[in-house]
Amino acid sequence: MVEEDETEGGLRAILNYGHTVGHAVEALAGYGKYTHGEAVGIGMVSAARLAVALGLLNISDLSRIEALIRRAGLALELPDNLAPKDLVDSFYHDKKAAGGRLTFVLPLSIGKVSIKKNLSDELIEKFFNQ
Repeated sequence: MVEEDETEGGLRAILNYGHTVGHAVEALAGYGKYTHGEAVGIGMVSAARLAVALGLLNISDLSRIEALIRRAGLALELPDNLAPKDLVDSFYHDKKAAGGRLTFVLPLSIGKVSIKKNLSDELIEKFFNQ
């Protein structure tokens, strides 16, 4: 997959599922508080919950994703001390914030994702304020 898409524009972007939020968790919580895998696990659950909120993913797939992350011994929830505004600001430092637009890899079903580049700061901040 990496060989087929070295620029991360298509297939390889799928590998970024969970990384937008995961990188923000690593940075805001302080590097070393969470391993990369732990932070990406939190990011995968957050992205799946966002996909449900947007009507892109069904609840049963979300439940399955949460169960798999939990079974791996990883956290599901964002740290309580992370402010939604700080998360959004941190997302812009992610390499996937192409052209000043937030980019999220959101699951549509198990094994299928969509790359969303048109989500507003307000929508994302509102979601993380829930």
